[in-house]
Parts: sequence; structure tokens; C-alpha cells
Amino acid sequence: MTFWGVLWQVVPLGIGAAFTPSLLALQILVVSGDPWKRRALAVALGGSAAFVLVGLLLLVGFRQLPDLGSDLHDVFAAWLRVIAGVVLWGVAIYLFRPHPGLQERARRDIEGYVAHASTWVFLGIAFALSLKDVSSFVVLAPALRIITASRLDVVAQAVLLVVVYALALSPLLVPPALRLVFGHRIDPAFRAVYRFTMDHQLQLVGSMAAIVGAYLLIGGIIIL
Repeated sequence: MTFWGVLWQVVPLGIGAAFTPSLLALQILVVSGDPWKRRALAVALGGSAAFVLVGLLLLVGFRQLPDLGSDLHDVFAAWLRVIAGVVLWGVAIYLFRPHPGLQERARRDIEGYVAHASTWVFLGIAFALSLKDVSSFVVLAPALRIITASRLDVVAQAVLLVVVYALALSPLLVPPALRLVFGHRIDPAFRAVYRFTMDHQLQLVGSMAAIVGAYLLIGGIIIL
């Protein structure tokens, strides 16, 4: 498969892994205040560290799998997508059910962190929030397998990994970039995004899980 063919497969998964409302909301609140740079950096590093750690564990595990081109490899690739799709549909069903008070409790927790946490604590909070976001890692696993199992050279695979991680970590990276470019002029937009994210966080993740789950299920069934 060509570079562009692999890219076409993994970009939707990178976008799906970016649906981390709690991290986006935390980073928006951090960059909306002053001073913000050190705390925003701590949030970005903490959240990124969790994604990188899980990614490395997945990559180590994938090295133990059947060689590329074998029948066992094709079967595993198909079942990985099917299983990830089923898990995501389970997540979607759970999140679309009523959960009174859950979104409000998440809002209170995040606003409490921003009001009272120190810079170093933000690193740990972002790391913990990332690890709790299981749906993103379920989406990330097939993307990493598609890249590492491709016949592309090391440089091309590295570029694809950077693209996937840039998409997955965009909730941590985009708010600080916007704050640097636009300053406090971006605050009204930040407030609107924060309110929408907090009011619909479960529905946002549930919708992502349903869409990406269908994408993976269909892809896995076609391979089988």
C-alpha cells in the first residue's frame, strides 16, 4: 500500500483519538487565564506523556505479532479492527444513556483543578485524564498497527506516526497556539467552545465512538 493509502486509513483514527473533552476543556481554561504558559506546557506534557507511553506499549506488543504478509497477520489485522469497533460501539451505547450529574461533576472537577492546582500538579492531572480516556487508545491501537504493518520505509512510517499523534494531541496543542497568535481576542471563542464541550462531552465521545466503531467494523469485516 502507498503512503497516501495508509494516510487515508489512519487520519480518521487520529481525528477520533482527539475526542478528549476533559483535556480540551482543561487546556482551554488554563490558556484563558494569566499567567498561562507554564501551566499549559505542563498540561500538554502530561497528556502527551500518557499517549506516548500507551503508544510505546502497543508498538512493543505489535512486534510480537505474525509477520507482514502471512495469513495470520491478515486475520489479526481484521480481528483487531472488529474488536476495537465492538468496544467503541459499547462505549457509545453507554455514553448515550442518561448519566445525571456526571457532566456537571466533570465540570466542577476541571474548574477546581484550574482554580487550585500548581503547575506541577497540572502535569499529573493531565496524565491521569489521558489514561482514563480509554476510547482514544482503542482508536489509536488500529492506527498504530496499520502504520507499523505497512510496507513503507522507516521515514514514511515516522511521518505517519507524527501525523496521527499531532491529530490525537490537538486538544492539548491547538488552544495554546491560538492563545499565542490571538491573545485575549480569542477568549470569547474559548468560552463558547468550553461551554459546548462541557454541556455535550458524553455525546461528543459517544458520537465519535459510534462513527469510528462503524468504520473499524466495516473495515475488519471486509478483510475477513
